[in-house]
Amino acid sequence: MVRFNFRRAVLAAFIMAFSFGFTASAQQAQTIKPKMPITEIAFAAQLLETIEIRGGEVDAFVEVKKAFIMTLEAAQKDKKKAEDVIAIEFTIGQAQNLLALLQRAKLTGADAERYKKFVDTVVSSAQPDNKK
Repeated sequence: MVRFNFRRAVLAAFIMAFSFGFTASAQQAQTIKPKMPITEIAFAAQLLETIEIRGGEVDAFVEVKKAFIMTLEAAQKDKKKAEDVIAIEFTIGQAQNLLALLQRAKLTGADAERYKKFVDTVVSSAQPDNKK
């Protein structure tokens, strides 16, 4: 017969909740830095402007957009050319939110290849063998 011990159950639940919270915060702290031409970063930033978001997604949207704005402003300040390759920095959470939001973007057929290249670059930069 299995005896239920409330104290042990509460302790186990606390430990599980703490470990899941630690894993999530560690994941948020990790960053990726996909490198691509400034034109591709600007393209993705413009795509973000075409999507519809729900109220619960506002914070995620604002964080992702802020990463684009900071990167593009820094490039402009450094007088980079449109074809220069730069890195944009995202936390893992921001990158996941970015990809989820971009799935709703409205594209023309002509933009499909640029979109795929951007997404592939972000995804490949998150692979363990590409991190530095």
